[in-house]
Amino acid sequence: MVTPVLVGCTASGKTALLLRLRERHDFQVVSADSRQVYRGMDRGTAKPTMEERSFLKHHLIDFLDPGEVFSAGDFAEAATLLISLIRGSGSVPMVSGGTALYVMALTGGFDPMPGRDGVLRRGLEKLEKEKPGILGRLLERVDPETCVRLGRRDVTRQVRALEIFALSGIPPSRLRKGGDASLRKKFVIAGIRVPPRELRCRIASRTEKMIADGLVEEVGGLMERGWGRESALGRTIGYRETMDFIEGRLKSISELQTAIEVNTWRLARRQRNMFRRIRDVVWYGFDEDWKFESLFFDKGEA
Repeated sequence: MVTPVLVGCTASGKTALLLRLRERHDFQVVSADSRQVYRGMDRGTAKPTMEERSFLKHHLIDFLDPGEVFSAGDFAEAATLLISLIRGSGSVPMVSGGTALYVMALTGGFDPMPGRDGVLRRGLEKLEKEKPGILGRLLERVDPETCVRLGRRDVTRQVRALEIFALSGIPPSRLRKGGDASLRKKFVIAGIRVPPRELRCRIASRTEKMIADGLVEEVGGLMERGWGRESALGRTIGYRETMDFIEGRLKSISELQTAIEVNTWRLARRQRNMFRRIRDVVWYGFDEDWKFESLFFDKGEA
C-alpha cells in the first residue's frame, strides 16, 4: 500500500488541512516535526491542541524532554513501525510535517549510514569545546568534499560526519549514492503551496498569537525547570529569541515578535529548498482539498 505524506513550510496550514480532510476520511497522523516531539514546547511549535488531537489522532508528539535527541534515523524507524500498526488497526497512516530531513529519511532520500555512538559523539563535542574549529579541520583531512558542503560553522553535522567516518572507516561523501528509489515508491507526497507574501502574513499572525497565548511564560517555565540553550530550546526558532527577551538581549515584545518573524521566514525558505531535494513531490494550494483527497486517499486506501 502507498502511504500519503503531507509536507509544507512552517505556517503553511498543514494542521488545518488535515482537520478538514479528517471530516471525510479515517486516518491517523504520524507527525514529522522535529520540535513537536518535545513535551512542554507547545505554543512556539504550533502543536495541535488536545481538542484537535482528540478529533484526529497524532503520533510522535509530546514524548521527549527538551534535553533529548531524536534523529532523522530515529524518526524513520519509529514512523515505519507506526505506519504498519495504524494499517493493522484498519485506519490509514498519514505522515505530515515540515521537517524535510525526517521525510527524506523515511521515504528513501538518504543512504544507509552507521547508527549513533553516544560516547564518540560526546568525545567529539568535548574536543570542539576545548579547541574550537578542530572538527572542521579534522573533517577537511578525511573528507574534503563533505567539509566544503557543510561549511565551518555547522558543528552538529561535523560531529555526525566524523562519527560516520569513525564507525565505518569510509568518508560520508563516498557512502552517498542518492538514496533508495524502491523505498520512495511506497509513498505519495504532496505539499501545500503558499505564495511568499501570504506566507509572510501567516507567519506574522501566528507569531503574534503565540506571544499573546503565553509563549514568554512557557519558555520561562521551561528555563526554570533547567532547560537552557544546550537543549532543544536553544535550537528552536521562537524559543531561542524568547530566551533572549527573558535575559534582556531583546528589550521589548515588539523586538521579540520581529526577531521571531524574521527567523521564521528564513526557516521557511530553507524548508522550501530542502523539499526540492525530495523526488516527485506534487504541490497544491491550501484550499485545493479535492486534489489532496484524490491523490492521498485514492492511492493511500488502495
